[in-house]
Amino acid sequence: MTWIGRFVRKMKKIILFFVAALLLAATVPTAAKAAGNGSGTFSVDKNNVSVSLSIPGGKTKTITSLRVQLRVSVTSGTMDQPDFTFDSSIPSTVKSAAVKKDGSAYMVDIILSGKKNQDIFKNSENAKLGILSVKPTSAEYQIKVEFAGKADGVNGPVIKYAESSSLSEVTLSLSNALPATVESANHTTTPPSGKTVGKPKLTATVKKGKNRVYFKWNKISGASGYRLYRYDEKTKKYKKIKTITKGGTTSYSKKYEYASSHRFRIRAYKTEAGGAKTYSSYSSTVKVTVPPAKVKKFSAEYWSDGKAALLWKKVSKAKGYQIYRSKKKNGKYLRVKTIRKGKITKCTSVKHKLGKTYYYKIRAYVTGANKKRVYGKFSVVVPYKNKGSSKAPI
Repeated sequence: MTWIGRFVRKMKKIILFFVAALLLAATVPTAAKAAGNGSGTFSVDKNNVSVSLSIPGGKTKTITSLRVQLRVSVTSGTMDQPDFTFDSSIPSTVKSAAVKKDGSAYMVDIILSGKKNQDIFKNSENAKLGILSVKPTSAEYQIKVEFAGKADGVNGPVIKYAESSSLSEVTLSLSNALPATVESANHTTTPPSGKTVGKPKLTATVKKGKNRVYFKWNKISGASGYRLYRYDEKTKKYKKIKTITKGGTTSYSKKYEYASSHRFRIRAYKTEAGGAKTYSSYSSTVKVTVPPAKVKKFSAEYWSDGKAALLWKKVSKAKGYQIYRSKKKNGKYLRVKTIRKGKITKCTSVKHKLGKTYYYKIRAYVTGANKKRVYGKFSVVVPYKNKGSSKAPI
């Protein structure tokens, strides 16, 4: 292609852009009213907000030009200029998402314009426009994303569009569209009323030998729900593990790895008008240690005429073991040995009288978050009678 051809193609794009801008930036006459209601939705994933639009009758219309605006503002914290990336499925020739400062907020002006066959909605009432990426610069933040734009005679934000068969601009109200909130995990706010949300008290317990943690907290008046957090040792931050969406719910449970220690905290939240959430302060941190797993493959064998050899399979992350013995299977068991190394899987130092039957069981332990031992379940009971032998097991 010659430079003349490249120049012509470039000029066509520039002309298309300015036609779209002039078409969609045109002001609706003062007496004009919105042709109806459209709808816009946000979907938040961490610091990314997916933006979608819905236009009634979009299935039967070939919409080739469109303009909608977003307002991005900081409720608390700080941020840099956001970015907008168009969805790859959008067929428009012209795709513009200009971002400019508006006081302490940012305005994102989204313009699409294409050829007659470049239907933005593709025979559907819904279209995903793209992803808005917010750029927080503080550790704790809350950022609000909402539809903007206005037209005379229309309440609230608007969307403007044109069909391929007409140059007439159509304006729809987006007054029913709810804003989105992007926030850090540790964010707290005070509601407009000035009334704070009460702080819950959290407890976390584990049933003996089980690896399920049971959480309980007190009900907070006016709360819409709760968020439960666990401290991540790798990132050195608390991460949300569960959102409870009912204010009347006061319990939850979750399984964790055997022989693991954790720190948890919780906070209540209240959903304000418009969808923003107001959070309470965090509860006090609670520590809990999940016990080690049950010892498996426990057995008793001959070692000498005065001792028994006790063997078992190593328990993952165990710090040690305790061996108990009784003269009767269902009798009283007494601890006869504590093994203080988790890697050991054999004990030959327990005295066992020749010709006498004893019943043995074993359990593993770990050092808990409070520096006290946490014990796992006992193994199966193993009976052994020392009958004597001339050879010990290898």
